[in-house]
Amino acid sequence: MRSGTKKRIEEILRDYPKMDKYINDRRQELMYPIKPDDENVGGGKSSKISKPQEQILITIDEDKQLKALEREQEAVAISLADSDADTNVIAEELYFKKHPKYQMDGLIEDKLIHCRRTQAFQKKSKLIRRIAKEMGLYDPY
Repeated sequence: MRSGTKKRIEEILRDYPKMDKYINDRRQELMYPIKPDDENVGGGKSSKISKPQEQILITIDEDKQLKALEREQEAVAISLADSDADTNVIAEELYFKKHPKYQMDGLIEDKLIHCRRTQAFQKKSKLIRRIAKEMGLYDPY
């Protein structure tokens, strides 16, 4: 896997606990947009949809940023659900906490995960690959 892809997946993992807020904020931006003052008074008929509710639904349904956030959240959720307890602890401790207390060796020494060091790193890599594959970013090279 390319290092850039791996770093992107790790960023997504770090953002995962805040993903609901990001999605909600983006929906709010789309539902209540800031409308610039229209200085063009008079003139012809606008080509915009006249029903604002329809415009909001179309905007929310077609918004690429919102879709990307939802796809990232779903990919992480599916990957974590398919993972074992040790992998979930690794993700929680290394990525989800704002101020991580442990690194991989600390997780093993304090018996928060029940595997050897090599296996722990393999589980972490497998989670990253699984998320990348779920998002369609997986590159086997």
